[in-house]
Amino acid sequence: MKTFLNLLLVILLTGVIGCGKKNTNNSSGDTKGVSEKVESVEYKCAGMHCSGCEETITTEVMKSEGVKEVKADSKTKIVTVSFDANKTNKENISKSINAAGYDTELSKSENKHDCETDMKKEEKKN
Repeated sequence: MKTFLNLLLVILLTGVIGCGKKNTNNSSGDTKGVSEKVESVEYKCAGMHCSGCEETITTEVMKSEGVKEVKADSKTKIVTVSFDANKTNKENISKSINAAGYDTELSKSENKHDCETDMKKEEKKN
């Protein structure tokens, strides 16, 4: 019984001591001690009209390396993005919104998204 309690105490102490260590692993598996530099940015996105637009933007922006979270809100026409500044930047994120077919105040899309055209295409498929 005493051996069991000693073993349990050792396991608990190991867990408590291990909790204070920083995890320096980055996504590639290297352990070079590079820590995340998480930043947040908001983009005005006037062309965003519906939940489909929100999903399109969110899906495209999440493809970018370093992006942690995307919140696209068609009511306020604002896209909020949290990202690791060591892996991407505001301009690259803006370009990924452009790739989805939407303009931002930083850059314009060459392939404009049109909700009405997309809805007509969907209706023809069904």
